[in-house]
Amino acid sequence: MRTFVAALLCSFALGAQAQWLDSTAAREFRDRVVQLALIYGDSSGIDLEGFKVAAREVRKVNASCSDVEVTTAQGEKMLRRETVRACRVH
Repeated sequence: MRTFVAALLCSFALGAQAQWLDSTAAREFRDRVVQLALIYGDSSGIDLEGFKVAAREVRKVNASCSDVEVTTAQGEKMLRRETVRACRVH
């Protein structure tokens, strides 16, 4: 029974994590970190739920756009790693 309850709680926590990471507020925070990476080469920050979002420019596409690697972690656990094409907002 304990195993079932632990699995259920873990499943709930993962679902809540995914919901937050896909939320509008989390996306807006991630976008701000990406914009700073386009200016400074890399950037990171801790969002409202305590997830660390880090971004680094990996390749310039043109004068205002680049491919940016974005990672999201909770403590030492990597939750997401993605590469996005982003352009500086003026």
